[in-house]
Amino acid sequence: MQSKGNAGNEDPVKQKHARILRNVGILLKEGHFSPLPINDAFSISVLKKFTEDLDTDKNMFFQSDIDQFQKYATVIDDEILGKPIESFYEITDVYKKRLDEVQEIYNQVLQQPFDYTIQERVELDPKKNNHPKTEAERKDNWRKRLKYLTLAKYVELQEERDKNKGKDDFVVKPDSTLEREARQSIQKQLDRFFNTKKNRETQDELFSSFVNAVASLMDPHTNYYPPVDLRSFNEGMSGRFYGIGAQLKEDDGKIKIASLVTAGPAWKNGELKENDEILKVGQGDAEPVDVTGFAVSDAVKLIRGSQKGSEVRLTVRKPDGTIHVVKIIRDEVKLEDTFVKSAIIEGENRIGYIYLPEFYADFERPDGARCAVDVARELEKLKAENVEGIIMDLRGNGGGSLYDVVQMVGLFIPDGPVVQVKGRDEKSSVLRDRDRNVQYTGPLAVLVDETSASASEIFAAAIQ
Repeated sequence: MQSKGNAGNEDPVKQKHARILRNVGILLKEGHFSPLPINDAFSISVLKKFTEDLDTDKNMFFQSDIDQFQKYATVIDDEILGKPIESFYEITDVYKKRLDEVQEIYNQVLQQPFDYTIQERVELDPKKNNHPKTEAERKDNWRKRLKYLTLAKYVELQEERDKNKGKDDFVVKPDSTLEREARQSIQKQLDRFFNTKKNRETQDELFSSFVNAVASLMDPHTNYYPPVDLRSFNEGMSGRFYGIGAQLKEDDGKIKIASLVTAGPAWKNGELKENDEILKVGQGDAEPVDVTGFAVSDAVKLIRGSQKGSEVRLTVRKPDGTIHVVKIIRDEVKLEDTFVKSAIIEGENRIGYIYLPEFYADFERPDGARCAVDVARELEKLKAENVEGIIMDLRGNGGGSLYDVVQMVGLFIPDGPVVQVKGRDEKSSVLRDRDRNVQYTGPLAVLVDETSASASEIFAAAIQ
């Protein structure tokens, strides 16, 4: 007789999740600048963070659910360190069930008019709310919230009616009709919201949220990126991606083509047009994915790919109602909004203006886009125009490549230290500009705001 271990019978998805969580735990412990100990106290914080992320407004889970989850309060740290994962699967199973229940609640409540003669109060601050203890309490909480949302929309429709009353071709509707339309509008909004949650929150996506609850407790800037999100991050940093060159929009819950990038793959293909509705996205031998109810960002992730020359199949509905399957070969598309731009402000003085949305860098290509190189090029253009000063606009710039900010500071100073970096071993290293050449020596102003961070702060401080 031959005995068999349990390892070979384990769910491969659960095996993958266990590997990811274990590796993230190792990386945090060994690579974080100042890691927190992964112990029972940390475990308690992870459980609280994850359940709050799932139910921010405290209107889905019952208090009994939260109490039940407490059995994992001092277990998650052991799961991070290698114990089989149980907490995530039980919590998300309950979460999915509660999501379905809440959809049923709002669909029932919004079928009938509200009684606005009764004065009621709804608390919208989740910090002041508690999880409901009973189904009746949860339903009543939702009824009050829905009444509030409907009332706000109802008043908006009444104001629109009063504003347009007397105009040609404007139909004056009675209050009862406006109230019904307000409820229908709120139902559409909630349908889109919940359908998007269900489409987006696959088991892998929910697991990413779980791992991020772990990572973000180390510090707010530590995140876990699953492969598709890492690809999106790299696309944003490099300013390029492999796709079809189309801008998408959401129109009453439908995903439509807003515009095509001139000379992009879709534009060259010629079959895809503005206002075509995307129904399904397919690639390879896999079944096409129905994107009904998807958020635009989630549909974009499906349409973009990791390889140039790969094929994507879009099932689209034309404005005349006909259905077509459009096959497009992905190609490289540049995100022009990522890159530096310059202009000249004409006035009493001739001022150069440089806008840098982020400190971008293509880490995958030696000859790829680098913001320091591009800023140097724009400086040369402005100098050739004999500007009397330059404004460097870093408002809204959340940072990016540390290497490039050091190089960029070097465009304005002869040489010297730019920023000091300290590792977890407490040893400091100074990143310096070692090129004595100065590209621009004239008046320089740097614009920052409350959203300018990281590399933007380094640049502003070094220049100052």
